[in-house]
Amino acid sequence: MPNDFMEAENLEPVEREPKRVALKIQDVPFQVNEAINTLRGNIQLSGYNIKVIGVTSALKHEGKSSVSFRLAKSFAALGKKTLYIDCDIRNSHTMGRYNVRKKVKGLTEFLVGEVPLEEVVYLTSEENLSIIFTGAVAPNPSELFSGDRFKNMLAKVREDFDYVIVDTAPVNAVIDGVLIARECDGTVLVVESGATDRIQTQRAKQQLEYAGVKLLGAVLNKLGSRKSGYGYGYGYGYGYGYGYGYGYGEDKEDGGKKKRRKKD
Repeated sequence: MPNDFMEAENLEPVEREPKRVALKIQDVPFQVNEAINTLRGNIQLSGYNIKVIGVTSALKHEGKSSVSFRLAKSFAALGKKTLYIDCDIRNSHTMGRYNVRKKVKGLTEFLVGEVPLEEVVYLTSEENLSIIFTGAVAPNPSELFSGDRFKNMLAKVREDFDYVIVDTAPVNAVIDGVLIARECDGTVLVVESGATDRIQTQRAKQQLEYAGVKLLGAVLNKLGSRKSGYGYGYGYGYGYGYGYGYGYGEDKEDGGKKKRRKKD
């Protein structure tokens, strides 16, 4: 009789069809795309082999998620195989912002060992752009990001992609952002024009530096965007790195429903 076990053992592994998700991405003015492309170009000139790039902010609602996603899209438009990872497990708006209706597994499910990595990497409707969503809300994100599983995941996707853009939590709010940023090759700090004061920005800068994070520079976001929701121009780097101007309001991309926070 044939040995069914041996026959099964000799079979070629079945390759799974990659998961796909459609993203509904709002168009932005030409000047905004140019500002993001400038940011992309400066990152490419920031040093050798910088592939895993963190994007963070001092506080929430400064626009880091919009900047990081647009940056990933910009790299993909160059023909670079790009992965966007949403690590803001506590407060993600990615699925709602880009109108993703299907149920997905994400970063949380992978980090707790529920699913393998290939189960959470989704091809998108944008050529060359893949995405990892946050997945379920976890009660202990900092513990998940401190573990070897997260570090090993970044090492793996670093091999598989030309660029990996990592959207972190705000560093002044929770420790997650610092834990994530220190595993990246370099990090960009997003600062909201006219809303985030210098003390908060300096505090974020110091926290990142104390953790040994390589700061690539700062983005002055929502510059000149108070009336229209859009703006562009060049910013400044608070005494380190270099600055980029980028004026696309995150509240605009959420459909204008988010109220602007009051200044203290």
